[in-house]
Amino acid sequence: MRHSLSPLPAVALLVLAAGVAVASPVSGRIATPAAPAASLPALTLYAWSLTAAKLYSVTTASGQASFTIDVPPGRYYVFATPADPGAPAIYGAYTEFAACAQSQPKAACPRHGLRTVTVARASVEGIDLTDWYLDDEVNRELDQILGQPGSAEPGEAELAAPKFSEYPAALYSGAPAPALAGDGEARIGRDREALVAALGSRANFAGRTVLVRIGCGAGCESVAFVDLPSGRVAYPPALAKLPPRSSCTERGPLKFRRDSRLLTVSGQEGDQLMTRYFVWDADSGTLRGVASLASAVDERCVPGL
Repeated sequence: MRHSLSPLPAVALLVLAAGVAVASPVSGRIATPAAPAASLPALTLYAWSLTAAKLYSVTTASGQASFTIDVPPGRYYVFATPADPGAPAIYGAYTEFAACAQSQPKAACPRHGLRTVTVARASVEGIDLTDWYLDDEVNRELDQILGQPGSAEPGEAELAAPKFSEYPAALYSGAPAPALAGDGEARIGRDREALVAALGSRANFAGRTVLVRIGCGAGCESVAFVDLPSGRVAYPPALAKLPPRSSCTERGPLKFRRDSRLLTVSGQEGDQLMTRYFVWDADSGTLRGVASLASAVDERCVPGL
């Protein structure tokens, strides 16, 4: 798993209050996940009690810079996920990396495991949610905490499925192209406002690409890719119409990461939950299917929810 991270802006204050009668604040910073114009999206903040196996949460409004959760004394994992519709399905967390990076160069902080926060009567400071690029093991652990489909022990097929870490992508640090390029693609004119905004933002996929979600009618969503070095716009046919969101895909049908060329699309097909794996080649502008994984639909997966 890669862990050479560029600095992320600290844009919000995390405040956790412990206890009922006497508040014991836990404070820190939040770095925004990759988003157009590096804006802070709405977030759902979670504090998972290792002591009582109980989850506490609060959802912020877009741009909201501080929040408070009242939690009793105990030991916690603290993490967050974007709550805006269509936001990337990623986690940010207080990790060993986040704690280490407060006093050490990021290159000297290779460990990204979740770090325990101990809450007592006194205030706790420096709980920074600055690690948004977690490895597969930590992502799976957080999925288990949230009770997402697939939270059970992975089967043989899932263990053999492609991993984000197997398709690393170096982060592009150069200047973006001065204008969009699409070889006469008619859809660029229709989507120009969103595509121009993407060209002016940071990569959120495959190191150098901005993945843009495009509405295509009620309950329909497609995807465009904007390549920052060239300005080239691509509309991968495999992502022309994403599966609808359902209780089987509570965090959305699409999963992708800034540090990986791998992308997955999940949706219910009959009595199965199908996940298809694709790898993006920015140089050739092609999205290549590499695998698919079918799993039994959990009893919570009810079409139309």
